Amino acid sequence: MWGCLALVPAVGILGQLLTSPLTVSDLMAAQSPPQQPLWWEWAALGAVSVLTALTVTWSAGRRRPGRAPGLAVRTAVLLALCALVALWVRDRVGTDDWTFGATLESLAAGVTALVFRGVVRRRERGRPLPGEVWLAMVPFRDSEQAARHYCVVLRRRRGHADVLQITSQDKSGRRGYLPMPNGTWDTVSGKGHWVETGPRPRRVPYRDFLKDRPQGPCPTATWRQLRHRRAPAAPRAPRRGTPAPGGFTVSAGTSPTSTRR
Repeated sequence: MWGCLALVPAVGILGQLLTSPLTVSDLMAAQSPPQQPLWWEWAALGAVSVLTALTVTWSAGRRRPGRAPGLAVRTAVLLALCALVALWVRDRVGTDDWTFGATLESLAAGVTALVFRGVVRRRERGRPLPGEVWLAMVPFRDSEQAARHYCVVLRRRRGHADVLQITSQDKSGRRGYLPMPNGTWDTVSGKGHWVETGPRPRRVPYRDFLKDRPQGPCPTATWRQLRHRRAPAAPRAPRRGTPAPGGFTVSAGTSPTSTRR
């Protein structure tokens, strides 16, 4: 019970920070004589709202490389939603009591922020995103079998993700492999890791990702190199009975066999 009572003022404070340009300007306009914030006061109030919205959206999504553009868009959307809700409450209440009206507007904006945060967190749960390290059933290149491996999600596509496999086998000096620091995605094993860069990305259906959250973000320096490699899309698996690249034919119930004599 006490927790619920403590939540109400917390939600109100959150909403007040998000709508401070509206509520403070209304307070100053209600003075006698009416006043208006100066430019630097508008800037300070706007900065408070933006920083608060940025904090809410940052805590809602997962940390990963290349997240800044989406974070900026969500921050703007949250600010717009809170402002619209506060104005709607003001219009519905229609009171001359600034304290009562500002309290209701702040509570409505705070609830909006919490709902927005919950929707974003639910949407990203179990959803592999580019720049993240995931545990998945990564297919072999020369068969239809797959094995558990950590991988870096390179891009999302319809029904599957293109990934680059990570290995703990020493690939020092081998072409097509890039040393990958453990960073925040592997804080236990203490092993060195390498991520493949030479071959085409591998296709992993979303159902083959083995957890509902990533292992962690790909280290920023590594992700920058992987993202700029401009690798082609992962090839589709050959249909049964049709020639596969390299002169092989795949037929039902058999493994790839050479068609060359």
